[in-house]
Amino acid sequence: MTEPHARTPAQWTLTDTPTDAREAALRTGRGLAFVIGPMRGGTTLLRKILDAHPRLTSPAETWFMLPLLNMWTGRGAADAYPPKQTAAAIQSHLDQAGFVEACRAFAASFYAQITPPGSAVFIDKTPPYMDIADSLPLIFPEARFLLLCRDPRSTLWSRISWKHTEPEPIERTIEGVSRHVRMQAAFAGKWASRLHSVSYERLCTDPEAETAAICDYLGVDHDPAMIDYGKAQHHEGYGDENTKQHARPHADSLSKWDGKLPEAAQAALARACTPEALRAVGYPGLADLLHAAA
Repeated sequence: MTEPHARTPAQWTLTDTPTDAREAALRTGRGLAFVIGPMRGGTTLLRKILDAHPRLTSPAETWFMLPLLNMWTGRGAADAYPPKQTAAAIQSHLDQAGFVEACRAFAASFYAQITPPGSAVFIDKTPPYMDIADSLPLIFPEARFLLLCRDPRSTLWSRISWKHTEPEPIERTIEGVSRHVRMQAAFAGKWASRLHSVSYERLCTDPEAETAAICDYLGVDHDPAMIDYGKAQHHEGYGDENTKQHARPHADSLSKWDGKLPEAAQAALARACTPEALRAVGYPGLADLLHAAA
């Protein structure tokens, strides 16, 4: 896990930035934060808690950075155009630095248009950005990151039991969950000075302390009202609709996997995550389970 950070300087936030200068500020990542957390990892809960703060803005998932960056890499699939040919065409006009600057301009305009006056920080919560996480600190050199970590067993069970998930072999789901744990561990190791680790479990069991630490990191005063996120109005879009069933964090979902995930599956999950990654994201107990099962 990361070391505690000093309070973020007030000039990093957007509060003292004139409306017409917000886009320029956001282009560098000033007043911009990203949640780096996996699908079914509690990211919607975190974003609604943040969004309930009067000086923080965290609407539903944006997704636009994925096709934007894929225009350079040529990855993905599209009916309207061949991605590889599109990438080749773009690269015939711009070098990578020029393309990054174009991405900054588009993203800053996007974020500026949906950030209300008076907001100090815009927080983008889009779980698929996990796959482009290493690009985000480079595109936005002043951006901050909230690394949301959850017990992989809980995430695994959440994916298996999610009503929108098509049934698949548990081995495939284990690989998906463990891949994200390894990616989070790598991101934490590479960008430690730019991030603050958030524990899903502490967010549920001690939301006052966990949200106070987040607010300190983001440079805003803590507002106890953010814990009662259900009382606030939120922009709804992509995200977990289960958060609508509660008005504040609760611990009911923390141990749903207990007694339902076979020990063999837990050991396989721990093995796929790797002990090093589990320790890096704050779950050494699962690493110990791996050794016990060996």
